[in-house]
Amino acid sequence: MNNSRMRYAVAVCATISILIFVFNSNTILLATNGNPDVILNVFGQGSTGKAIFGGGIWAPGGSKTGTMRILNNYGERVRVENFGIKIDLEKADGLVSEKISPENSLYDIFAKNMKLTIKKGRFLVFTETLFNGSFYDLLYIEGNERYRGYGLPDSLKFNIPKNDYTDLEYSVHMDENAGNDMQGLKATVAFLVNINENPVIREREDEEELVEEPIEQYPDIGGHWAQDCITALLQHEIIRGYPDGTIKPDNFITRAEAAVLVARALNLDEQQGDIPYQDTLPAWAKGYIISATKKGIFKGYPGNVFKPQNNITREEMITVLVRAFEKNIQKDEELSFKDKDQIGPWALEPIKAAVQNQIITGYSDNKLRPKDSITRAETFTIICKLLGYHQQHINTDR
Repeated sequence: MNNSRMRYAVAVCATISILIFVFNSNTILLATNGNPDVILNVFGQGSTGKAIFGGGIWAPGGSKTGTMRILNNYGERVRVENFGIKIDLEKADGLVSEKISPENSLYDIFAKNMKLTIKKGRFLVFTETLFNGSFYDLLYIEGNERYRGYGLPDSLKFNIPKNDYTDLEYSVHMDENAGNDMQGLKATVAFLVNINENPVIREREDEEELVEEPIEQYPDIGGHWAQDCITALLQHEIIRGYPDGTIKPDNFITRAEAAVLVARALNLDEQQGDIPYQDTLPAWAKGYIISATKKGIFKGYPGNVFKPQNNITREEMITVLVRAFEKNIQKDEELSFKDKDQIGPWALEPIKAAVQNQIITGYSDNKLRPKDSITRAETFTIICKLLGYHQQHINTDR
């Protein structure tokens, strides 16, 4: 990493205090609610936060769960690559407490008996497990070759766009077989999220102005029915304009463009390696197509082809987005669209899920037009709904 990158390396830190007293058989579980327990703000030169959860009585089998929201207030996208924890451990002996050093066997005993699971999600829905192990696996001591933290596998590293956030759920559990060595230990645990600056490659020198004033810079979205959603997606860097300074909202969207759009909406990284399709993929979309395919979002056509330049149909796009955002059928009921018989059998359940989750409503004539190509604006609006960027939409019967 060069010096300019080093200057922007930051760590998000919060603390949990764990106090172990007399063991009992009760299990402690703190359920999450509609808001994160902790909000951590990343500014590029540092971060702010508060204690994840305070001390309490712990016993073998005891558990605590909480949520943490990492807000990226930095001027660039940042990348989460590794986790770590620091432990200050003391053992009480009457009124006297003795500091336990990392060289003491009690240090490792404590760390190995405290289990930790970390999951990633959005809107407090956690679908991806980032870590499942013990405190020991995450131990970090500066300059210590033994305790170096935990590097996320490449497939689990993730970006947080500027002015956006990622939610983490953490569950701490004391092993049921923890022995008497754990009695009288008092630990202060700092949970570290090491976030390194990962700037977005600028396609134009004036891209910052395009984000701040999208209507002025993109003249073809001013007054468009999807203007608010397009603006929101521009601000979150999910969509970018064409080289000629337009968005072309009423153009049909190709399968390659759709893959890039969905991958960015989910914060998926571009992946390299074996290409899962026989046909040639455009270089600008290939990494995202591979990533979205490995996630099971895109599946291609018979013959193992992707057909990147084909326009994606409405039923295909709805199916892809239902998979991507894991929307399920709430109850089995008939669709009311006049042209429901035109829906492919493979798309029937995803479309029912989309209707029941109020993702789509169809056109004003009560038709879905499943075989028609979907426009860029229609796709933007559905993604905008799924991401919760707007509660109300104008002319969303698309």
